[in-house]
Amino acid sequence: MSVRRWFFPLLFWVFPPLGWAQSADLILHNGKIVTVDSNFSTAEAMAIRSDEILAVGTNEQVLRLADSSTRKIDLNGKTVIPGLIDTHSHFHQYGRSHYRKELGSQNLREYPIDWSLVKTENDVLTQISQIIKEYRFKPGEWIFFTAAKWGEAQHSIYYEDLTMKDLDKVAPDNPIVVSQGGGTIIYEGIALINTRAKEILWGKYEDFLEKYGRYWKDSNGDPTGILEVPATKILEQQLLPMPSPRILAPMLKKELEEWSAMGVTTVSSRIGSHDVEALRMLEQSGQLKVRVPYGNEDFFSVEDPEATFQRMGNLTGTGSSKLWLIGFSPIVADGSGPRAATDLRRIEEYGQDGKYFPIGQAFLDPEYRGAKANYYKDWLLALARVGGRLSSTHIAGDRTVRQMLDVMEAIDQEVPIRDKRWAFDHCRLINLADIPRSVKLGVYWSCNPSTLNGAPETEAVYGEKVAHNSYFPIKTLLEKGAKVVFEMDGHRNIWGDLELLFTREVKGKVYGPHERIDKATGLKMITRWAAEYVIREKEIGSLEVGKKADLVVLDRNYLEIPDEEVSEIQALMTICDGEIVHLHPRFAEEYQLKPEGVVVATYRDLASR
Repeated sequence: MSVRRWFFPLLFWVFPPLGWAQSADLILHNGKIVTVDSNFSTAEAMAIRSDEILAVGTNEQVLRLADSSTRKIDLNGKTVIPGLIDTHSHFHQYGRSHYRKELGSQNLREYPIDWSLVKTENDVLTQISQIIKEYRFKPGEWIFFTAAKWGEAQHSIYYEDLTMKDLDKVAPDNPIVVSQGGGTIIYEGIALINTRAKEILWGKYEDFLEKYGRYWKDSNGDPTGILEVPATKILEQQLLPMPSPRILAPMLKKELEEWSAMGVTTVSSRIGSHDVEALRMLEQSGQLKVRVPYGNEDFFSVEDPEATFQRMGNLTGTGSSKLWLIGFSPIVADGSGPRAATDLRRIEEYGQDGKYFPIGQAFLDPEYRGAKANYYKDWLLALARVGGRLSSTHIAGDRTVRQMLDVMEAIDQEVPIRDKRWAFDHCRLINLADIPRSVKLGVYWSCNPSTLNGAPETEAVYGEKVAHNSYFPIKTLLEKGAKVVFEMDGHRNIWGDLELLFTREVKGKVYGPHERIDKATGLKMITRWAAEYVIREKEIGSLEVGKKADLVVLDRNYLEIPDEEVSEIQALMTICDGEIVHLHPRFAEEYQLKPEGVVVATYRDLASR
């Protein structure tokens, strides 16, 4: 564990404090160091000692800090930037999908249904029956079926044809849960359950469910078996079996190696306690090489949020320098795509989902699916009363943005929240008139550029004006004074997502050309400003003396290459906490770098595992 060293920056070069060990462990020189400090200054060299940045300046100044043990790397003009900070990506879920075969369904406690083979409801029942027979579940054991290869054609089978009684035929002795779409989680907060699961759920939480819902009913007023949040969250957090942290830890290590290979040194997500424990195990064994700030999702299932939060107090910011809590999350406030809650009128149908969700999943509507009260509002007020922070939450539609601001303004009258950095994640559909309201409340917008890949569909459904003006309006947000940061919300090459900020080009068409930003602004979004979102701006986000040594060496000059070449950038060396955590093979060979335990591979190689 390093000891923090304090300097007087203006005097440091000439008058280093007497008696202090000033030699550097590592010096990068003869490069273009883009510091992303308040002046967006550049430098030639930087020195690292232990886990911190010791100096940033000219070659001559920084090289004075070398002694016989200092490793020096001549960058030959290469560009260095702060380590990238992704404010919203579900790396833990991606890892489950990527390493499912290696880990095994029994270890993950998830059993996939292949929906590409489904033509009728009997095809689903056949797969469920085969899985139950293969794994020989004990009577009463919960079984969670996830979705693989989900497609448009399966919606009517899931929502209309399958019933609780159908599921009972193949699983009379076990409570079962069938998710749809999205792979490894209760996707978009929707689950289909059988009678046994319904009996257990209602037996334990009937009062809560009758007050807050939400569940679908048939023409007779009886439950159909389809649940939505908060009912599904209780199901997931309180009843479904979770994989062991010891099983998850090695998988998370492999998954995070891919993020290091892209130059990411911090990735934030909303995660549950079993994933937190797995990450803590990695940290304790020295294997957590990426910082993980997280929004806790476990508490959006407590029956009495007021009493629960009062008992806990405000835990925001607690944790270590590698793993810390940045807020609490109600998971999703609406759906995505056609399920994003909207006040917009559709000019044509929005896929099969449009049939079942004509205004999207509007979880903040009190009457949504017949709920008698709104759990979201009660939960958010309880969180605010202890000084807590809302973060890491999917807020995709303009209707939800408006309703969330309504709730926050009401809460702010009782409990000031304007300095708590409450956050809205995704930035998909935004009514521009709501942006000034968000600025007054100090909202941080975590924005996902890959959203633009859905612009052609948005244009077809809502019209050209919406696709060009309300869909991912980054520049307008910034011009109106909003706090805007970068998220990927996916598993891809992060540089391709970053490029979309500058080109906004999808299938040969530029959507919202007036919303394009420059590369310097994009870099701030993914470094300095993102550090504010994860409440660690004094430690990470820029390359300044005294901050943590999180940085990435690039294979090309990010600021000077054409916008359309940003997606081709490769990370040559990634350093997190002063430690080399990834090396590109070409760079490792050039400098004869062979640190023990460091992954030497391209991102593409790792992603193909």
